Amino acid sequence: MTQQKQAHSVEAEQHIVACAIVFDDMVPAVLEIPEEWFFHNSSKLIVRAVKDLANQGLGTDFFSLGEYLTQKQQLEMVGGMQYLSDLSESLPSASLLNSFKTVLFNAYKTREISAVLTEAVQRVANNGKPSEIVEFLQSGVIDLMTSHHSGGFKKLGLHLDEVLAEIEWRYDNPGKLLGMATGFTELDQTIDGFEPGKNYVIAGRPGSGKTAFAVNLAARLAEKDAGCYFSLEMTGKSLSKRLLTNKSRVHNSTLRSGQLESSDFAAIAAGVTLLHESKLHIDETPSLTTHQIRSRLKAFQIKHGGVSYVIIDHIGLIKKDPRKGDTEGMALIADELLGMAKEFDCPFILLAQINRGTEGRDNKRPMVSDLKQSGKIEENADVVMLLYREDYYNPNSPDRGITELNVGKNRDGEAKMIPFRHQMAIGDYQEAIDWEPAIKPQGKF
Repeated sequence: MTQQKQAHSVEAEQHIVACAIVFDDMVPAVLEIPEEWFFHNSSKLIVRAVKDLANQGLGTDFFSLGEYLTQKQQLEMVGGMQYLSDLSESLPSASLLNSFKTVLFNAYKTREISAVLTEAVQRVANNGKPSEIVEFLQSGVIDLMTSHHSGGFKKLGLHLDEVLAEIEWRYDNPGKLLGMATGFTELDQTIDGFEPGKNYVIAGRPGSGKTAFAVNLAARLAEKDAGCYFSLEMTGKSLSKRLLTNKSRVHNSTLRSGQLESSDFAAIAAGVTLLHESKLHIDETPSLTTHQIRSRLKAFQIKHGGVSYVIIDHIGLIKKDPRKGDTEGMALIADELLGMAKEFDCPFILLAQINRGTEGRDNKRPMVSDLKQSGKIEENADVVMLLYREDYYNPNSPDRGITELNVGKNRDGEAKMIPFRHQMAIGDYQEAIDWEPAIKPQGKF
């Protein structure tokens, strides 16, 4: 294969390095630039020297750099004193730093994209699996095109500006939610809506209605905003059928039997029309890794201009690193999902399983500590909502038809129980604020 010329800009690198040599106050701005953006080894060595000198509180002028590089036996590697002298006398303009930084970044990105494409060609030549090559290309190229090395330190005052802006907004908008509203009034007010950058966990035992409740949330959020639902367990068809029964109010058993009346067909048609207007997008691929989830969200972000919310059903089905144990693997997944919530600046709603330990207790209501591999999931969650149905354990219970949503953790609000009346046949939930349990639960949920 012919060796390709790699993209770079000598002028941009020299100008940026010269700014650090000539202007003391420009050193911090230069050091914020990742080293890998520089192509030439001489530039990388000089930037490292500038960093080391700055960390020691020393100057980064022409003479100081020359002495430092001489001690490291790297002076000739960067071009000698003459090269440093030429840089210091080049009279760089500090006002052009950001422009040359953009040139540097674009050259770096071009090199990285070229490397991804070269690797893909090599995989084709080695008879790699087409599906794996496509996944590699998708994750590699999309990641490169959307990653801009954001982050880093911000002065406290900038964060305080954000706090004051929120206080002012709340003053001007009394009673309004900071996050996305679902229309479940009590829930929305308790958690202040689903806020960007936060993790929300919905947990329960199998059969407690986690997916049905998540589908309700998804349908409500999708009326206004484009979001993503990763259905790692159910097929997209099954999930769509649940949505249709919910919107049409036609029981699932009626759909299965095929014994439909004219009114059912009319209701189904109306439900289909409503769902076609929905902005919900479903990915039914099983056993996705967090890397694949992030890659697909990046693609969605590019196509739709952003991600409003993400629902993952459920976190226990995300493929773990085979080199890690269950607990360590789940901790890594929880950390990566928290990072994605911040990266995509949207709420992540994560469904999770509850340990079997609840089955052996008299009070089978789950607690936050019952989450499987609960350490990191609980730690990273801003809100943990635990579902419980008394009629799951006792079909003749006077509390049948009620789902208790126990907000067991609420980082910015109170922990409380919010009751819902459910109709499992159509997967419908409605808040039941006036409800009181026939048998008062003992202990703390």
